[in-house]
Amino acid sequence: MKTFKLATTALFALSSVVAFANVDYDAHMATDPFGQNSTAPVDYYMLTLSYSPSFCEHVREKYGEIPENQQYQCGPNSHFKWVVHGLWPQNAHAEQIKDQPRFCQGDLPPLPESVLEPYLQYSPGKALLQGEWEKHGACAFRTPQDYFNMEKVLYKQLVLPNDKPNKRRLIAFLKEHNPQLRDVFIKVNHSEISICYDKKWNPMSCENRQYR
Repeated sequence: MKTFKLATTALFALSSVVAFANVDYDAHMATDPFGQNSTAPVDYYMLTLSYSPSFCEHVREKYGEIPENQQYQCGPNSHFKWVVHGLWPQNAHAEQIKDQPRFCQGDLPPLPESVLEPYLQYSPGKALLQGEWEKHGACAFRTPQDYFNMEKVLYKQLVLPNDKPNKRRLIAFLKEHNPQLRDVFIKVNHSEISICYDKKWNPMSCENRQYR
């Protein structure tokens, strides 16, 4: 068993080196279609999980192959299933995406690789982690470590399926295997699950709305 654990650790370390092969993983507020909103209130939080095989299939269809910067998540040795897309502070009165808290501290410098690396097993992309911190995490958390740790805590509290069943079966699975979710509304959209939490990190019903 120890040998297996050591081999797994070594494989993850090697994969992490590949994940950092491209230098530029910064997010750029100027090119973001929704821009900055540093004044929106934070009323609750939404944890969104993505089914990695579906994402990778979309990437492959779009580009004809897996780009170098997606190899860590989508390459031939990928093992990812449900992963963390992001943990998003939410404005309860938002009518469009621009009404949500975004880039509250403006453009931030790239985080050190040593900060990002421990979380790649949950959010498999340095650009993903950097972007989520700049766009969302910095609106409600003091440090990136606080933000990523909360993502990790919430993720590890969940029992998730190994596949992506249809919407009805997926919701049924989540409620059956996660008693804390039985009485709340869970959003399921295509290949993503969204679970909402109040400011004390108790599960709550997500708002069932469509942005205009």
